Amino acid sequence: MNQKWIKLLPAFIRDRLDKRRNLQRIITNTGWLFADRLFRMVVGLFVGVWVARYLGPEQYGVLNYAIAFVGLFSVLSSLGLDKIVVRELVKHPERQDEILGSTFILKLIGGSSAFAVMVGVSAWLKPDDSLTRLVIAVLGFGLIVQAFSTIDLWFKSRVASKYTVLAQNSSFVLTSAAKVVLILKRASLIAFVVVNLVHVILSSAALVLFFRRNGKSLTRWRPVYSVAAALVRESWPLVFAGLAIAVYMKIDQIMLGEMIGRKAVGTYAAAVRLSEIWYFISVAIASSVFPSIVKSKQLDEGIYKRRMQKFYDLNATLAYGLSVPFFFWLPLSSAPSTVTLMQGRRRYSPFTSGHACSCFSV
Repeated sequence: MNQKWIKLLPAFIRDRLDKRRNLQRIITNTGWLFADRLFRMVVGLFVGVWVARYLGPEQYGVLNYAIAFVGLFSVLSSLGLDKIVVRELVKHPERQDEILGSTFILKLIGGSSAFAVMVGVSAWLKPDDSLTRLVIAVLGFGLIVQAFSTIDLWFKSRVASKYTVLAQNSSFVLTSAAKVVLILKRASLIAFVVVNLVHVILSSAALVLFFRRNGKSLTRWRPVYSVAAALVRESWPLVFAGLAIAVYMKIDQIMLGEMIGRKAVGTYAAAVRLSEIWYFISVAIASSVFPSIVKSKQLDEGIYKRRMQKFYDLNATLAYGLSVPFFFWLPLSSAPSTVTLMQGRRRYSPFTSGHACSCFSV
């Protein structure tokens, strides 16, 4: 069945897409992921700037130091399983209950282990900073809850990420509203940290709900030792690859926190968001085309190589098309606004009335 949005396109495009069901599903799935990210960017910018100005560079620095710290250990919680599991679900849909059950247990063990190691390392690095250790512990608990992201892998294998988008956005809207209320109530940093954890919990609960609405149930999952062992044997190299990426992406904020202090992390974190907002594009495309590439590998090696080449060409084109203009545009327009944001000058703030926005000065 053709997707409904096909009817809105010009006739010459409609003719090219007609009866190409797989391509339609990929475009639809990518569209959902793009819409999700754009919505989060708009709302997140509005709420995030307000939260940054309210907390101030020092407390905002504590929050982002903790987020970066937890990010380093998130690789251990996922165990590099995501791509492997999606591939196996595409290749062996008849064994999905065994694959999903085994993955859930592995992620639960990985998340619990990562949480324990993370709390121990934070106690060693920050023996006199109880606030930072508490923030890390609260955020880190989300690594255990994220075992339910196993459901997202099933949706990805079916190129049906719209359910994940709906689950995450419903939670995102609620928690964003909660953050605004906390600002108005002049809440503490810990309250914002708890809201971040609640976001993970609500997203997981919504995923379970959508999973059940698709006629599935977690009670049917059957963890199998042989399946779990096979998954780990294939995924362990990806743990090291993921760890290298996590260190590359997060170590800068941790180093700033250790070498300079909380305020430096807060200022840097506000600026680095500008470069990270584009990462979602390649992630969205990869999530949508991956099942199709896996299937092509089973059918024909030539088709598989052509699809991989097209995927690499598209990513390279998008990367150069975004990075080069952004490189020249950023110093002229965005950097001063970032400094202004972290300086907290009231004349630039959209929240100038009342005392709800506690502006700060560095």
